[in-house]
Amino acid sequence: MRLIYCIALSIIIIFSSCETDFELNAPYKTTPIIYGLLDQSLDTQFIKINKSFLGNTNNADFAPINDCTQFDYLIAVLEERDQNNFLTGSDTLGEIMIGNLDEGIFYEDSQKIYFLETPNNYLNDDHIYKLKVNVPEKNLNFSAETELVNGAGLMFDFYTKITLQLNGFKCADNDLATTDEYLNTRLEWNTTLNGKRYELILRVHFIEYNLSGDTVSKFIEWDLGDKTSISTNGSEEMTKIISGKSFFDMIDSKLKNYNLEQEVEKRTFSSDAIEIILTAGSEDLNTYMQINEPVTNVVNERPIFTNVENGIGLFGSKFSKKLVTSMSDGTVLELCKGQTTSQYKFCCDSSEQIITISNLTGGVNVGCN
Repeated sequence: MRLIYCIALSIIIIFSSCETDFELNAPYKTTPIIYGLLDQSLDTQFIKINKSFLGNTNNADFAPINDCTQFDYLIAVLEERDQNNFLTGSDTLGEIMIGNLDEGIFYEDSQKIYFLETPNNYLNDDHIYKLKVNVPEKNLNFSAETELVNGAGLMFDFYTKITLQLNGFKCADNDLATTDEYLNTRLEWNTTLNGKRYELILRVHFIEYNLSGDTVSKFIEWDLGDKTSISTNGSEEMTKIISGKSFFDMIDSKLKNYNLEQEVEKRTFSSDAIEIILTAGSEDLNTYMQINEPVTNVVNERPIFTNVENGIGLFGSKFSKKLVTSMSDGTVLELCKGQTTSQYKFCCDSSEQIITISNLTGGVNVGCN
């Protein structure tokens, strides 16, 4: 009996001496975060520089608080070095607060962005750029560097350019009586130095006229996917076939759920309605995007990719080229009068194209009147 009493007393002492409170979080350490892509085709470069945050409750509650994610003061310098690593110039980035942000868990009213104005030919295709950041208050120094995607070497094939210039964007024939008679468009281009990932975007520009008398310039954007080059040395040939049927199905899918459709009187387009944007991304950008693609297997863990020294994030480069062209007579005819898209009130305001299509079709009117 005495033994049982001693054992029971020992258990009570052990458990009463244990603390019930414990810390799930390790001691907080500020981790700098950089996200930025240099693009010499733009007149201003924007870079996001943040810090990690840690709260004692749900971290999602702290994400909307700017003070938790932004440094009060820092010095960000972009250095330019030639191929021999000699410093050829440097610029200090400015800071601005930007608003009109997409909805999300972070602060939506405004966020701090760092920027550098880069007029035409300000950034050199052949040079290396290093971003160096100092946070005096916390004695933090972190950096990242990137080569530029060579803009001069990124180009559409000559045959692609001349075909679009002469024939326009051709997705359908000139006869409405032939069902499912769609035509495919072939795009070809050459890869460029330091480019690894190539993305194509197609935009259809139009003007929307409302019954209220308002007019709004709009565009429909179509993601045509991406391709990855074998190397970053450039001069590889790449091809993308754009399905004619998919073009009209895409327009239908973008507009069929437009909740203000009943207020639209008509939609018109100009001779430069089609914009094709080709963007080349650096190898680091490609690696980052591959790692963060949707998981398709049972392993949900992703490796962490960063090219930031003493921090995390991505500092890379990209470059964009675009082609602007008209829609062919057959494409206009199908857009305005075809079964898939005729309900969206597209009409042509080019008298020359209206007459041409009327002559080709025996009197079909694609005009707005």
